[in-house]
Amino acid sequence: MLTEKARPHPRRLYWSVLAPTLVMACVVAALAAISVKVLGSIRGYGTGESAWSKSCSNALTHLGHYALSRDQADFQRFEASLQAPLGSRRAREELYKPHPDTDLIRQLFIAGGSHPDDITGMIILFRHFGSMPLFQRTISAWMEGDQLIDRLRALGQDIHKQVERGADGQTLAAHLTQLRELNLQFNQAEQRFRLHLDEAGRFTEMMLIAAILLSAAVLTAGSLVLVRRTLRKQVRHERALATATRRWELAAQIAGLGLFERATRQDRITLDEKAAQMYGMGPSACVTTHDELERCLLAEDRPKVEAALNRATETGQTIRDIHRVLRPDGQARDIELIGRQEVYTHRGEPNLVGVVRDITDELRQAQSVMQRDAAEQVAAAQREFLSRLSHELRTPLNAILGFAQLLELDRHTPLPPHQAQQVAMILTAGQQLLALIEDVLDLTKVEAGEIRMSPQPVDVTQAMHTSMTMTESARQLLGVHFVDRLPTPSLWVMADPQRLQQVFINLLSNGCKYNRPGGNLSVSAHTEGHQVVIEFTDEGPGLSANEVAQIFKPFKRVNATAGCMEGTGLGLYIVKQLVERMGGQVAVRSEKGQGATFSITLASAVPRTSAQGART
Repeated sequence: MLTEKARPHPRRLYWSVLAPTLVMACVVAALAAISVKVLGSIRGYGTGESAWSKSCSNALTHLGHYALSRDQADFQRFEASLQAPLGSRRAREELYKPHPDTDLIRQLFIAGGSHPDDITGMIILFRHFGSMPLFQRTISAWMEGDQLIDRLRALGQDIHKQVERGADGQTLAAHLTQLRELNLQFNQAEQRFRLHLDEAGRFTEMMLIAAILLSAAVLTAGSLVLVRRTLRKQVRHERALATATRRWELAAQIAGLGLFERATRQDRITLDEKAAQMYGMGPSACVTTHDELERCLLAEDRPKVEAALNRATETGQTIRDIHRVLRPDGQARDIELIGRQEVYTHRGEPNLVGVVRDITDELRQAQSVMQRDAAEQVAAAQREFLSRLSHELRTPLNAILGFAQLLELDRHTPLPPHQAQQVAMILTAGQQLLALIEDVLDLTKVEAGEIRMSPQPVDVTQAMHTSMTMTESARQLLGVHFVDRLPTPSLWVMADPQRLQQVFINLLSNGCKYNRPGGNLSVSAHTEGHQVVIEFTDEGPGLSANEVAQIFKPFKRVNATAGCMEGTGLGLYIVKQLVERMGGQVAVRSEKGQGATFSITLASAVPRTSAQGART
């Protein structure tokens, strides 16, 4: 319920408070680790630059000694000193490739004097941040130094050729001058590289410190916001819990629930006001004993209640028991008890708590529903019996009518007048019985919902004229005149054509049977909003208010004509059911001696031709 949803789990509450602090600590620690790693990578380039500078200085020194001493060992030491700078150059060129060989780069950086632990960070720093302007200036100084190394190697080859040719000291002096100029340029390149590297390192250090401080500030602010939200949520939960408690009390009051609490280890039962009233213990809340409460129960229910309470105490299961209480006024009421053993303890003892409610009215209502269902089952069985009986009666009845018609139509051996009259009586009685059977079949189909409807636009005038033609014999027999007052152009309704014609025939037949001799039966139609009202008005004796209220019930006939008019009393009931299943209504207006008007109201429809044209 609402109470359970509003109550946060304690573990979730703790994590909601501690999680922001842990996240902040982890993020700051991660940024600190990244900062140390980045600074270590910059330091690695600084270490490499020192080794590069030392190697270049040694190469310049060995080449100068070689020019003076012409000793081949000095030239070999010159070339060996250039291996570290050349390795650093190859490593930089490999780093520019889309898929560099990291193992080769690692070997070249180690050969260039970089520490193995710094090389991974140096590679990441070059690959991801080498294109930044700040580091690009450092790389440009590095590339300028590589160009100077190319010039130094070219100068070394020239000096080596001159020495091999035995050139004099004046010729080598010019090369030594170039060597001193290169030495000066190397020093300038080293200073620019170191200056740019130091500048990049300081800028990176400032950025990392700023990132750490900003992250700490943002995370601290976020942590404060989350903690504040958590505390507010906790306050809302507490308020929701208090609101839910008030709602529960109100719901218990509205639902008529009473609360009870039984101290298991003590002979004490606490009843609230409602529970005390249910057990007849008085108008207000009270504390009673088990024996006193047991005396309120009927004697035959006491063992059952005692067993249920003991079972709940021993097993901790929820119990549900229904027992009867004898009120002080002598009235017996049915009480439902639902309770279970508390998980927590109160003052060191477990308690059995629960609710009680008076279900006497519910049981009576359930009994009424059972009786109604039983009555409906009986009615359904009766309808099924009538349906089967009607089907079984129709076959022999058709045979009787058939043979009677053969006797009446036999021209070779005509019947004597008295026998012909008897055969006519057989045919009349058979037709009446057949009509009764057909009405009973329609009745059972209508009530069982087996009549299928196919609603479609129907021309009222056309359906009415067809029905008049089919009731012409009844009209002539009773001497009634049809008065056609249907409007032009014709109105259209949404109905099942076959069932609408059945309704019209029934109402026309009734209008003829219950009319005065030579009277008129007027048929009219008009629209009311989106509906069409079709009316049948006769000039018969009319109906009283009581007859109007009963006329649409099955097997109900007008008392004044029940003995002299044929019929079963099912026609109008079937008419009402059919019209309502087509979404319409049927009504009657009448006064004694003023005739009767039966009206049918159906939804209006668009004529077929118009609907087809609209779709086209």
